[in-house]
Amino acid sequence: LTGLWRRGALDEKVREELRRASAFKTTVGFMIADIDHFKRLNDTYGHQFGDAVLRRVAQLLKAGVYETDFVGRYGGEEFGIVLPRADSAGVLRKAETMRARIEAETFSQGLEKVKLTISIGIAHFPRDGRTPEDLIAAADKALYAAKESGRNRVTDAGNL
Repeated sequence: LTGLWRRGALDEKVREELRRASAFKTTVGFMIADIDHFKRLNDTYGHQFGDAVLRRVAQLLKAGVYETDFVGRYGGEEFGIVLPRADSAGVLRKAETMRARIEAETFSQGLEKVKLTISIGIAHFPRDGRTPEDLIAAADKALYAAKESGRNRVTDAGNL
């Protein structure tokens, strides 16, 4: 649907990059980006429009990262982004740029024109987790905090 790899490939990429970072004593950033109020969008405009939104968000996220980064589908309207050798300040800037780019986008299909936002949770290896499961859980917790504090936000697990 989106042209991105699905959850299994994303999980494998996280494992692979954590092994590499562990061996070479580098870092890995991980983001989970979630489209705010996506169910409402699907219920209001239909699943075809929702699918078009997912495709466009995937394109925007992929355009916002380096070629060495990896963007995949995490879940329904969630995307996982693996950022090898990334420092926390750079990941935060990149996430904020993605959030702003999606907020500025007008999503349209036929006569329908919609604005939407995303929330992003960020975690870093080794700071927030030394295993793939712990790193993903930390990013998920940061995403939940972004949602709880009003959505359309970027939250770093290191600030929780």
